[in-house]
Amino acid sequence: MVMGELFNIEKVLGFCEKVCYFFIVNLLFLVSNIPVLLFLLFIGTAQIRECLPLFLLCLVPMAPALSAVMYAMNRLISGTETGALRDYWKGYSSGFLQKAGMGAVQLLLILMFWTNIEFFSIQIRILPLAVIFVILFVLTVLVTPNLYMLASRYEMSSLQTAKTAAVLLIAKPVLTLGNLAAFGFMLAVFEIAAGTAVLFMGSVYGFLVMFMNQGVMRELESK
Repeated sequence: MVMGELFNIEKVLGFCEKVCYFFIVNLLFLVSNIPVLLFLLFIGTAQIRECLPLFLLCLVPMAPALSAVMYAMNRLISGTETGALRDYWKGYSSGFLQKAGMGAVQLLLILMFWTNIEFFSIQIRILPLAVIFVILFVLTVLVTPNLYMLASRYEMSSLQTAKTAAVLLIAKPVLTLGNLAAFGFMLAVFEIAAGTAVLFMGSVYGFLVMFMNQGVMRELESK
């Protein structure tokens, strides 16, 4: 009886530790993205299109922060976590400049493609070119989880990381849809309970992405 109670207590404590891990990682993720939070607070989502260059500039710190979340969640999934702060900092600081550089290039591409979409759909209406740039824009956005999942786990050049992320995007459509669904799920939860979602949405999204892609990671490592 006593052993059973101790076992139950250990399970409860273990669950609480995991919840705290998620909370701390998410808090660090939010702190790392203060520029975009300030943009949303003082300028608002309604002005994103009008102030797109500024908004994208505020998003530059997102790249190393997202990599840090995915690094920490991978440690959690594999059972090798050493503490939320330590794991997050390891994932954030390792290859920081490379990750920030990849993020800046990706955001620049997003700006270029969006500018061309508006130009060829509003200023000079050329439908085929508008469609091409829409496809490029969507692919550049959809590759995001693959890009920083790989950056968080492997030491590769930026070009190699981008190529591998693009190949996974096309070759693994089910996982691509899964990553998109994870993002959609977090947005839905945010709409329903914003106060609670903001405490965990970054870390939960990272967990879902890393959990769904464990098979791909093992496949890459076997090669």
